Amino acid sequence: MSRDFTPKEISELMLLSADDALVAINKRMNEPEPVDYKASVYPEYGTEYWVITDRVRSTEWYCTPNDTAYFDSGNYYATQQEAQLESEWRALNTKILNSIATLNKEDNNWVVDWNDLNQKKMFLCWDMETCELKHDYYYRNRLQENNKYYTTNAKKKLLLLYTNEEFKFWITKERGE
Repeated sequence: MSRDFTPKEISELMLLSADDALVAINKRMNEPEPVDYKASVYPEYGTEYWVITDRVRSTEWYCTPNDTAYFDSGNYYATQQEAQLESEWRALNTKILNSIATLNKEDNNWVVDWNDLNQKKMFLCWDMETCELKHDYYYRNRLQENNKYYTTNAKKKLLLLYTNEEFKFWITKERGE
């Protein structure tokens, strides 16, 4: 039922006292909107989809609390390939971020400080035009999450830990050329 009133309902409200009309209007406005699953963004009942738990696995949509939790949190993939790619990216992301944290800790417990305009804050980027891994740095502009920045000293060690293809995948979520 829509929260809008039909002309007939408006006529009926006009016959009520002001207090009773206000109660009826408030009651209507506080009613939850019914969910029309056919018109919603949720999949159709019985649709196979993929999630990432301790592994990539398939399940079917029956609008259970688990289904909606997976969907609403972005852990819903239409294909096994999409879920597998995301799972691989998450694993690599964790490894690289842990490496950056370790290298920053080894470099005098370095942490990014946006109030220090003299502190060089390095980060990796993928140049889509040249298809090359680039290191960039900023003193003021925050373009990445804090845990993706590292020191100049850490840069050399970080390059030894991962291949360009791994860095490209980490940055772009794309495989291959």
